[in-house]
Amino acid sequence: MSVNLRRAKKSDLKEILEIEKESFKEPWSMEGFLYELNLPEEIGISYVAEVDEKVAGYIFLHIFDEGIHIVNIAVRKDMRRQGIGTLLLKKAEEIAKNKHIPLLVLEVRENNLPAISLYKKHGFFVLRKIEGYYSDGENALLMVKEVKRT
Repeated sequence: MSVNLRRAKKSDLKEILEIEKESFKEPWSMEGFLYELNLPEEIGISYVAEVDEKVAGYIFLHIFDEGIHIVNIAVRKDMRRQGIGTLLLKKAEEIAKNKHIPLLVLEVRENNLPAISLYKKHGFFVLRKIEGYYSDGENALLMVKEVKRT
């Protein structure tokens, strides 16, 4: 399987929304994704992973001096466990290294064990629990990864 990573664009939104809806209890809206795609590059960057010209996954990042916040990442259900999430996380780390940003941070539902396992496998650790983070009252884990410069 050949995976191509490239910058996300508005024409990807139909497929991104399909993945979003199958992946999350509280999916982002079209307007939320449009907002992200319109952010200046120094504030927000987004990528899609393509397999056979089909969007297989995506990652949306916010850039800060101290860290890159992974605000959204998902992979199409039928394409999970094939390394696509890993490629997207590695892209975020590459961006952090290139911008000399020392941390990657994200929030994840406390019960999303597959995602937590993936993040831990890639060097993220739980910094703390955030009580009632999601609108349905579920807790989040704030996870962090230190980005080492090479």
